[in-house]
Amino acid sequence: MTQRLREDIIRDLAIRYGVAANAVTFATNGIEAGQIAEAIGRPVAVKVVADNVVHKSKAGGVLLGVAPEETRRRTEELLETQRAMGATVRGVTVEAMVDAGLEAVVGGLDAPGFGPVVMFGHGGVDIEILDDVVFALAPIDTVEARRMVSRTRLGRVIEKRFPQRLDDVIEMLVAVGGPSGLLLNEDVTEVDFNPVVITSDRIVAVDARATALDVTECHIHSVPDPSVSYEALRPAIYPRSVAIVGASADERKMGFRAVRSLVDFGYTGQILPISSKNTSIYGVPTVPDIDTLPQNIDRAVLALPAAAVPDTLRALAARGTRTAHILTADTPPFNDILNTSDLRVLGPNCIGHYTPYERMTMIGTDASSTTEGHLAVVSQSGTYAGDILRRGTELGLQFSFVSSVGNCDDVSPAELLAFCEADPRTHAAAFYLEDDRWAGEFFRLAKTMTKPVVLLKGGRTVAGGAAAASHTGALASDPQLLEDAARQAGVLLVDDLDQLLDVLMALQFVPALDGDNLALFGSGGGVAVVGSDRADRWNLQMSPFAESTRSHLASFDAPGTSLSNPIDIPVWSLFDETGSFTGSIVSAVAADDSIDAICAFLDLGTVFDMQAIEPGNKLVRSLTEDLVNADRGGVPLALVLRSGFDQNQDELVRQLRPVAATAGVALFDSVDRAIDALGGVRWLTRHAKNPGGDLQ
Repeated sequence: MTQRLREDIIRDLAIRYGVAANAVTFATNGIEAGQIAEAIGRPVAVKVVADNVVHKSKAGGVLLGVAPEETRRRTEELLETQRAMGATVRGVTVEAMVDAGLEAVVGGLDAPGFGPVVMFGHGGVDIEILDDVVFALAPIDTVEARRMVSRTRLGRVIEKRFPQRLDDVIEMLVAVGGPSGLLLNEDVTEVDFNPVVITSDRIVAVDARATALDVTECHIHSVPDPSVSYEALRPAIYPRSVAIVGASADERKMGFRAVRSLVDFGYTGQILPISSKNTSIYGVPTVPDIDTLPQNIDRAVLALPAAAVPDTLRALAARGTRTAHILTADTPPFNDILNTSDLRVLGPNCIGHYTPYERMTMIGTDASSTTEGHLAVVSQSGTYAGDILRRGTELGLQFSFVSSVGNCDDVSPAELLAFCEADPRTHAAAFYLEDDRWAGEFFRLAKTMTKPVVLLKGGRTVAGGAAAASHTGALASDPQLLEDAARQAGVLLVDDLDQLLDVLMALQFVPALDGDNLALFGSGGGVAVVGSDRADRWNLQMSPFAESTRSHLASFDAPGTSLSNPIDIPVWSLFDETGSFTGSIVSAVAADDSIDAICAFLDLGTVFDMQAIEPGNKLVRSLTEDLVNADRGGVPLALVLRSGFDQNQDELVRQLRPVAATAGVALFDSVDRAIDALGGVRWLTRHAKNPGGDLQ
């Protein structure tokens, strides 16, 4: 149960925690209010206290600048008006007026899924309209508080007009959301100081609201331990033995496909189909029932009717089975079984699991690569899991594992993230998640990670702000809370599946990008201009080349050519009868000490405007091979081969992907996507160098 606290109680509580709040006194009627005002001896603010009035200013429940001698009468009029409007009036609060200044908001909230969060920004009655607030997961320290302030327009105004008050603002944020702050140490679910008035000589909260809660309802998120998660989940991710519960000889059924997939893909461990009707399935001897399974097998796959799942889990737990992956949807609850055993469960509602290390797949074996890689993907959507695996394989991505985890009724995304951190086979992790139940533990863990984390989040738009009890609660219903939490944790939030795959492609070849200077090289001024704009979004710069670089490039000058950064050279100037110049250009650019990465692009349509298919294919191959095999001295290179939606061009790009991959070059479909991918890697690198820092 929750209830709103009276404002004088909130203020007293805040002052005890070091929040600079204006002293306030509660009065039940006009007489008491008048007496309080007389004692203050200066104009006062009178605010109604009513159970069903949340935003007092909007409800007409605030009187400002009331003279002490007018306070009794004005208060009685206010109370009468509010009662006539249907308010359940308890009284008023009275406090001395504060000189006008900048108006900030400092708030805290126990947000569903995220746990305790802190908010700072532009306050006042128009807070939602001004759209100038930021969030951070609590607890925060002075460093995080300073980052929060600097990211707002109001914070920059404070730094310019009242720099002497900046430390006071930071102290107030920590007093609310720090380890010893009000939010984490009192039974409150929302607290809101708005406005906090900032002048040259003071900072003071002149309005406050808070909601109290039963302490048992507080959502404190513990962070999974990577080593513990690795030990618990290794049998699910890299199993050495697999039982198939619901195995069938009927080729139409999932239980048959699960056995066939393991056999055809060359699974390296023990396969144990469970069937009372068949002595073997797809050439694999069966086990008649769970009771005759060997003890402590690593993984059980459940392809059963939903109603049978709880009893099956109970039987598996009794055999010491370490993990289970439930493919079935709409299963009855099974938490009671998990609470009394060591069995861990992925799912329900999944399509399966892929890892080339143990040779397991969730899609067709012919479409699954056996190449062992270092990219992990966890997806709540089975469709996306399969799509990432199919498209990623086609693009040349090399995975450590891809897992469809469905509803996550037991093993949480945070535990899987912790597994990735401890897994020596995984160097970067990507997640597709659909709800916020585990957001707090996920992002708090991610902030401590040493490996890059990429997140595609479904269901970003959240309704319900109108029902919130404070400005902090209302604004936290906005997707900005997710975005700010990801930013604070250093998790790269992507907008779609294509961007997720692009970033993984870049990470596969460019694990880190240590500088901001990008060189862009190719044919087409318009592409170069738009590419420059795209780079600016990621704070990537296209600095002028050094004089020595310009001298090297001068030999490639021709009509219609620009050899500054970005380089624009027509296709017909990239080769002559002796061969291609693309490699020489890349080498010259890479030798420039100011360049941290190169993006090169070739427009295939322009080539085939000049050439027939066979000579055009030969030319594109020559240009590409020369370019990707250039001496780059370790400078990362991204290549764009832009097809004109022509079947021959598409097939040519497909054939050249492994050529680029062998040379350690990521290949993309467009300059925008290539720069977004490089920008994403640079963003992740900044976080690794400066955890929780201002990543831009």
